[in-house]
Amino acid sequence: MKFITFFSNTAILFFLLITILFGIIERKNVIQLFFDGVIEGEKIVIALFPTLLALIVAVEMLNKSGIIYFFSNLITPILNFFKIGKNLSSLILIRPISGSTTTAVATSLMKEFGVDSKIGLIASCIMGSTETTIYVASIYSAKIKVKDIKEVLIIGLITDFIGILASCLAFNLGLMNL
Repeated sequence: MKFITFFSNTAILFFLLITILFGIIERKNVIQLFFDGVIEGEKIVIALFPTLLALIVAVEMLNKSGIIYFFSNLITPILNFFKIGKNLSSLILIRPISGSTTTAVATSLMKEFGVDSKIGLIASCIMGSTETTIYVASIYSAKIKVKDIKEVLIIGLITDFIGILASCLAFNLGLMNL
């Protein structure tokens, strides 16, 4: 573990030094370019803030109101058909909306069941094979000012569903036990 930490820190330092070196070789004002980037990033954050705030509030409202729990119970027969544990239902329902919330859900599942358990392995695979589709579509459409994102959401949610099924199928076929 110490090697990975050392390597990560060294890689970051190496990347920064190469960036500065190339800026000097090309006779660019690296400091001014850095400040320009910060200002541009600040503009993007300010432009996206209303969308981010709305998504955060919506996720919290879904969690606190019990809607996620209600839909978890509603989709249990479907999950049972695909041999997916009910414990994964909240992860599956929240994943298209919020990455940080599903990270917290996946972490709690792994603490409760273990990282090498069926639940832990499938949760990890779901996290890696799906996307926060609604979040990403909202942010990108807000940035480029596109109002109609229906097709993007449908395709994204279908691919999320395929990723979830593939994760469970991989476990049930024994592909995660290699």
